[in-house]
Amino acid sequence: MLDQGLDQAAGLRRMVAAQAPTMNLMAFPVALGGDGAWIATLAHSLRAMGMRPVVLDASRGTVTRAFGMKPRHELLDMMRGAMTFDEVAHATADGVYVLRAERGVEAFVSSGAPARQLFSGFAQLSHGFDSVLLAMPAGELACMAPPADAVPVVVLDDNADGMVRAYGTVKQLALGFGYTRFALVARGASEGSKAQHSRLAAAARTFLNAEVTLAGRLPGTDLNAAPVMAQLARTLLHTATTPLVLH
Repeated sequence: MLDQGLDQAAGLRRMVAAQAPTMNLMAFPVALGGDGAWIATLAHSLRAMGMRPVVLDASRGTVTRAFGMKPRHELLDMMRGAMTFDEVAHATADGVYVLRAERGVEAFVSSGAPARQLFSGFAQLSHGFDSVLLAMPAGELACMAPPADAVPVVVLDDNADGMVRAYGTVKQLALGFGYTRFALVARGASEGSKAQHSRLAAAARTFLNAEVTLAGRLPGTDLNAAPVMAQLARTLLHTATTPLVLH
């Protein structure tokens, strides 16, 4: 009789776990004053694929400005109960929602609550969000997207400083916070990007014990830009997105 009860309890736990909401987390270490335009374009591409992303911008407005938004309020106002989500968030015409979040994230981290609790709140909104695009300075990323939950997406520019900046970001996250997996997005000529990625991946593997996977490249302004960005979005969904089971 006891064994049967235990079996039923285990089955109930499995059923509850199966019904728990999930949220896809994509994390972007963003330098202050850096380029957030490509993240905005990626969010639009995900939306065009049928995803429902919410962009959490804790990068001092780097990504928010790329959407052409100047929000008066931010996540903290919602956390305090002073405003609703729709009063704080800005939505694009195609349905991408964007929140400024520096103060809100800082307050949330200070509270000691797990990041999944915040993501769970987004998943439970009636908007049907299934993805969080989290943009934060590299030195703060682990507070909300720890190594177990995230594969940071790093940009590699095809210029003299691109390799230095990309490797510096990977090194900071690997040695400082324990990340072991990264997705690389190249900006520049495809052939040059592959060679640079090979060099970066070899250095990361040898000196940082980290794997850097080339997810694709950012398109230029040619007529093939939209399909290239769509392919990058699909690849990142498979290589740099962590499905979080939220309880």
